[in-house]
Amino acid sequence: MTMENLIALQDIDTKLKDINDLLGDLPSKIEGLDAQEESMRNIILDSRNRLKELEIELQKKEVDIAQKDEKVDKLKDQLFLVTNNKQYDAIMTEIDHLKEKKSSFETDTINLLDEKETLTKTVDQMSNELESLSSDIIMRKNKLESVILDSADEKSNLENERQEKINKIDGNIISVYNKVMVARNGLAVVHLEGSGCGGCGAHIPPQVVTELRANSGIHRCDICGRFLYSQKISV
Repeated sequence: MTMENLIALQDIDTKLKDINDLLGDLPSKIEGLDAQEESMRNIILDSRNRLKELEIELQKKEVDIAQKDEKVDKLKDQLFLVTNNKQYDAIMTEIDHLKEKKSSFETDTINLLDEKETLTKTVDQMSNELESLSSDIIMRKNKLESVILDSADEKSNLENERQEKINKIDGNIISVYNKVMVARNGLAVVHLEGSGCGGCGAHIPPQVVTELRANSGIHRCDICGRFLYSQKISV
């Protein structure tokens, strides 16, 4: 009965693997999407905070420019009151200095406006992308939960059946089975294909083939280590 139980155990493990493959990498993908969503939210938040700072800076520049214009106008009025060239030159020098400062403020304002425009577009674009991403995350989470719910009962039943089969098999054989499962990508028990191993295709000696077909003893492939059985064995 050991071989029959091993065949049944392999069948159960194959079904469990299929369930796990069905779940695939959905959980890790969702974690990645959650991280991406959080990153985008932080970028949008930082960008909006920067936009607020830009508004304050722009208002300050407007005040600075207006103050420079006001001072220039007052100095121009004083030109009509000067009595010598020295006073005239001093006022004109101050006016030129104020105009240079105003020009600098205007350049700063243009740069701030450019940054504001670019940042506003970025925020709008990322907000739309975030909305789409959030919808995608919700859809994927719903899909994952649906798959998990649909598979939960089947997986639980298979795990119970698996333990029942393990309890009927010698512990040393189970130990070997588990090692082969890990080494051979989840396939530790295979049937004969003609006179070859159904796992790796290696030639099986005639005497072993005869014993397998007679369901006599436990045999493994000398090449891949998998357990062998004849398809005539019924589980």
